[in-house]
Amino acid sequence: MPPRPPAAVYWGDSGAFGAANLDGTSVNYKYFQFHHLGGPTCDMAVSESHLYWCEWFGIWRVNFEGPATPVEIGSGLNNPGGIAIDGNYVYWANRGGDAVARAALDGTARSDSFISGLHSPCEVAVDAGFVYWVDWRGIGRARLDGGSVEEPFIPIAPGDCGLAVDSGYLYWAAGEGRIGRASLNGLEVDPDFITGVGGVPSIAVHGGHIYWADWREGMNYSTIGRANLDGSEVIRSWIATQTFNVGGVAVDARPTPPPLPLPSRPIRFGRVRHNLENGSAVLDVWVPARGDLVVTAPKLGWRVLKGTPPPYGEGSFRWRLKVWPGRTGFGAKVRKQSAGEGPCGARRTGLLR
Repeated sequence: MPPRPPAAVYWGDSGAFGAANLDGTSVNYKYFQFHHLGGPTCDMAVSESHLYWCEWFGIWRVNFEGPATPVEIGSGLNNPGGIAIDGNYVYWANRGGDAVARAALDGTARSDSFISGLHSPCEVAVDAGFVYWVDWRGIGRARLDGGSVEEPFIPIAPGDCGLAVDSGYLYWAAGEGRIGRASLNGLEVDPDFITGVGGVPSIAVHGGHIYWADWREGMNYSTIGRANLDGSEVIRSWIATQTFNVGGVAVDARPTPPPLPLPSRPIRFGRVRHNLENGSAVLDVWVPARGDLVVTAPKLGWRVLKGTPPPYGEGSFRWRLKVWPGRTGFGAKVRKQSAGEGPCGARRTGLLR
């Protein structure tokens, strides 16, 4: 049997998605950022071509092939819950309508009450035969056409809302720092399959591992946890994120996260103040996230004037940067032209605004 291909893992919160190779390397905390104040509020899912997530009032997706612009495929929703996809549909928990909702992958053929009569569902999962959900009664399931509803299929105590399925088992957030597991026939119920974790709002399964978003207590960043499918080798901090409340985790079969073709929020420049005495300039630089600002032009000297972290406003972080000609022949020429004689022998001085 050929080895399984490696995969990429994704996570997110309001504002940005992170991504990494499946071995935990090449972590990119700002893999995709949002023009609007959006991002996954509960869960996310990934297909061969798109990344899907739910927000407070809608279902969104972005195309890996580009353009890297989020598209709302389900609007006017009331705090949708967990999201899952198969080859034809996207499913989510319609918390406001006590139902599981479904739509085609592009958002058409939407049914907000695909499976109705539930009790505050908060998470969904899907496999080749059934759609599953978690509500206050436990784990329910129905066939993919919405028939043969079993509510509950597995009675469990209310916990968190993570839920995932593979070819042999269901996995769910059992509360009190636990992840539970049961076989697909509803037997072998083990609410203590994995213990000693934090809050688990989202679970994903791929290959030989289970992954989850692990919420930490207090002012600590959330992490992405990982364990073997038999519950061994539990690593709560497999990937350390840079957010407090990870809103979802998803895994796909790509070797690495595909590069998005366009930046989701570009760097932009503000007011520039020139000093013709020494050839320097002071300018505002707006960037989409915290980090280290570096000027790579080899013929310029530079210094950040406002320190770190930079002030935040208008959806971006503002650095104030000073640049000047470097100690090169090019720099000497610039300084001579700036502070020396100009055309017709006139000497240029003063501050140009």
